Amino acid sequence: MQSLKQLIREYFNEQMYECDVTCRSDRGRNLTIVMDNLRGVCGITVVTVVGPAEPVSELVERSILKVKFFLTEPTVRDHIRRMAVDARKIDGVYSFIPRRARRVRSRIYR
Repeated sequence: MQSLKQLIREYFNEQMYECDVTCRSDRGRNLTIVMDNLRGVCGITVVTVVGPAEPVSELVERSILKVKFFLTEPTVRDHIRRMAVDARKIDGVYSFIPRRARRVRSRIYR
């Protein structure tokens, strides 16, 4: 559960960021449910699967994701680190490796 301070910080910070992520997950779990669970992790609002999941082994598959989030930590680096730690706590996620982050340039998000 997020604290009130984190929710207020997320509300006032209108700058959205985007990050490319390599995610390894359990093949026995539905990928859509795993991605829905990722939306509950520290500021993540949108999770897009870039390509089809590739099987790595009999039990593990790899997916390339594009994750959009609002900054809730003091720096982008701290936020990505916390996001990766929290994502690995989700049942069925074996690894969550952010590759690069950048600001989203959009007419909607100033």
